[in-house]
Amino acid sequence: MLRQIALQVKTENKLQDAAKAHGTKLSVLDCKPFNKTGMSLLLEVRGGDQEARATATEIRHLEGVRQVIEGQEGSGEAAPLLVVLDRPAICRTSNDVAIVCLDCPLNSEVQPSEWRFIARKTSDFRQVLSRLSKEGIEARIEDVAPLERRATLTGRQKEIMATAVAQGYFEFPRKISLTGLSELVGVKPSTLSEILRSAERRIMANALGVPFQED
Repeated sequence: MLRQIALQVKTENKLQDAAKAHGTKLSVLDCKPFNKTGMSLLLEVRGGDQEARATATEIRHLEGVRQVIEGQEGSGEAAPLLVVLDRPAICRTSNDVAIVCLDCPLNSEVQPSEWRFIARKTSDFRQVLSRLSKEGIEARIEDVAPLERRATLTGRQKEIMATAVAQGYFEFPRKISLTGLSELVGVKPSTLSEILRSAERRIMANALGVPFQED
């Protein structure tokens, strides 16, 4: 039976440290494996243009960061930032384990942070806990609960997902940015990211024939 796991984890988060240093707010909108050791993160940086640029510059010089590509300046709003870096320790713990992340602990501005994910089986969950220990990451189990509801897409989610697919958002490399897609569908990037993630989880649950629990 699939279960939703909630952990409290304490780990280094230099991305949030860089944002705090320059008075900006940073969110992880999406992530993809880059290669066997790398990760691509799509970030959203909120703050003034100068502060956002300073945040991007500091991230660019962090240890393990391979490339930083800045999007269009936000004029006081959100600015996209694509970061390619060595896979963070928290992400390495889920390598080759069948889990689906619901909340990214890299989004947390405080420590310890919450990490919620869906585990396919108990052995996957135990493997994550074992790897967290080997990485030196403190972890505490907050909750383990079965998924309860079936997954069905709302009409609005279907409309947005259809537009995203048609515009090449899910292709690699992407043919349209999150910001560009948000302008097409009339939804703020941060809200759009949550809609897409929720829809993707529902689609996966339907494909697997398992229940789905809303956030």
